[in-house]
Amino acid sequence: MADLFTQRRLETAALVAVLLVAAGLRLWRLDDNGFGTDYYAAGVRSMLQGGWLFFYNSFDPAGFVSLDKPPVAFWIQTAFASLLGFTGWAIHLPQALAGTGSVALLYRLVRRPFGAPAGLIAALLLAITPIAVAIDRSNNTDSWLVFFLLLAAGAALRGRGPAFVGSMALLGVAFNVKMLAALVCGPALVAAYLLAGPFDWRRQLGWLATGSLALLIVSLSWAIAFDLTARDDRPYAGSSADNSMLELIVVHNGLERFVRNRPSPPMTAPVPTETPRLEAYDSVPTGPLRLAHPALASQFAWLLPIAMLGLVLARRRGAASLALWGVWMVTYGIVYSAAGGIFHIYYLSTLAPPLAALASIGFVELWRRGPPALALGLGAAALWQAYVLAGPFGWGTSWIAAPGIALLAAIAVLLRGKRPPAFVGAAALLVLPTAWALSALFAPGNLMLPSSSLTRWLGINDGRGVLLSRNFSTLSDDPKLHGFLLAHRGNARFLAVAPSTRLAAPVIIRTGQPVLAAGGFSGNDPILSPEALAQMVARGEVRFVLLSSVAGVGRRANAQSRQRDFIRWVQANGLPVKDELWRSLPAESRRAITLYDLAPGEG
Repeated sequence: MADLFTQRRLETAALVAVLLVAAGLRLWRLDDNGFGTDYYAAGVRSMLQGGWLFFYNSFDPAGFVSLDKPPVAFWIQTAFASLLGFTGWAIHLPQALAGTGSVALLYRLVRRPFGAPAGLIAALLLAITPIAVAIDRSNNTDSWLVFFLLLAAGAALRGRGPAFVGSMALLGVAFNVKMLAALVCGPALVAAYLLAGPFDWRRQLGWLATGSLALLIVSLSWAIAFDLTARDDRPYAGSSADNSMLELIVVHNGLERFVRNRPSPPMTAPVPTETPRLEAYDSVPTGPLRLAHPALASQFAWLLPIAMLGLVLARRRGAASLALWGVWMVTYGIVYSAAGGIFHIYYLSTLAPPLAALASIGFVELWRRGPPALALGLGAAALWQAYVLAGPFGWGTSWIAAPGIALLAAIAVLLRGKRPPAFVGAAALLVLPTAWALSALFAPGNLMLPSSSLTRWLGINDGRGVLLSRNFSTLSDDPKLHGFLLAHRGNARFLAVAPSTRLAAPVIIRTGQPVLAAGGFSGNDPILSPEALAQMVARGEVRFVLLSSVAGVGRRANAQSRQRDFIRWVQANGLPVKDELWRSLPAESRRAITLYDLAPGEG
């Protein structure tokens, strides 16, 4: 009994240590990230101003256009900001806590069928997974997606009908975090449920139907409520062509993730517009080996060979758990390998839990099978890490680092027939993922599109291009501009108008005042025509317009035409305000902004 008590205390102490590592990686220097993705931060600032804005997930305080993601993660951020005050730290904190909570959840899910050592290793691996650390330090929604998926997984693994219905309801909550990205995990949850309980096809079929109904109701309840509200009584559904949240689910957050919309040929004459949408690693071609590319594998897959061995070696133990993690890994892997449209590197955070779980299972199974199996696993992982490291550094350098130590440990285990050197090899295999994870603290790169990169931290070209390897502040985040707009607003409803949210968001964040994003997130939405803008100006609702000098790229030709018409109308009907009156930041020739006054006679 005393031995059992001591074992429990050691296990608890080890878990606390792992959670402290997870929390430290996610909370240390979190203030450095400012407001992160301005687009989402502006939405939180707006939702703090009223229940109607909160429910409809509004981007701006006037309720003109909604954010183009579901509301659950932003509701949580708004709740934290309401309690702690609207700061960058307050809206980043929920994701850091969700990431740490996911580490604890993974420990419990792996511990039940495979024991405490496997659970602790899984928790540690998730805690130091580079892309998990990067996304948990942002105000993007993927941290909450993973958290709710793990909650759903825990319910599915109970193998009971009511618990499965609860699992599907939780999957519906995850849907309201990131729409169709959550449903990719559905097959894994179904497989776990079917294998976790006694086989009874009639009973299971009934619960599957009930669970599907629960999923449908929870998933679509908010979107249907949004669409059933009269269009004049709610914001425009951001990033949709027909002002429909259901369309947003199917098109922008669905088909456009797989099918790339080729931009139209460049306009013959440059006109001011918004910065092009930044995409991560578009240069990595789609196909079965896409995720094996070092640029992507370095984010989540440092222990892939051991994870694959775990899936094979543990096939006779914990069938439901193995099915969960295996199907989860395969389905998301297939989706990301085929996603040739809108693809960002931080999506890979959904692969972190299954890889961590399977790698921990793999290491425990290798340990049980003795030195030959351990040597095989360590050697395979060392070779794989050398390949990943060779991507940015070359093969010669890759062997000087941790993979060489792990390979030597594997050889020692094999030759001596003893396990102790395996601890050295296992520790060496954690060096590179930890280094990549730490890079998210010290060299985060583009805060809108989080990633980890040791090469970026070392000042070496990481192959992403300058736009993704560093963070660019928006030139509308200018205190003198904000002061000028507030001083000369008069009775206008909107503090300013901009073609898209990129210029509008910083002004909303700093002032809390309504700024109209005429074309939604990227300027492509058919929200405000020049004729409608003219009427707003005539009614005194709008006076100032911000335009950017960077040529934008619309998703479709008609979107480009709308942007062009909007910009030309502003230039024809407004006068540029002298820079010395409102600008304090240096104007960059490549991305300068201009402030237009549509009612210059008003002083």
